[in-house]
Amino acid sequence: ATRSVNEGVYTAEQAKRGEALYKENCSACHGDNLEGSGPMPPLAGKDFLANWTGKTVGDLFEKTSTTMPATAPGSLTPEQAADVISFLLSKDAYPSGATALESKTEPLSKIKIDSPK
Repeated sequence: ATRSVNEGVYTAEQAKRGEALYKENCSACHGDNLEGSGPMPPLAGKDFLANWTGKTVGDLFEKTSTTMPATAPGSLTPEQAADVISFLLSKDAYPSGATALESKTEPLSKIKIDSPK
């Protein structure tokens, strides 16, 4: 990894699109506030960070685009998966930036998930 999620790797507009997609595709299992429910893990806060710190946005993108939503795995387009991840990053207090998060695994695997500043 060569960059950090603390460097503004998504745009605010992208996170806003991701929020709508999250409500439509993810909130039934992961909760309206990303709190998780039962076996569904939280997608924000200390538990999310404990699961993902040290991994890359590429890892999260792969998981999201191939296994989510649980009711229809792989049904999100790469762009939609990137938008949802942008929303998750915004909810974890990572700053937005001027460039949209890419929708390909390779460039995303160079962005490390670390603790929010």
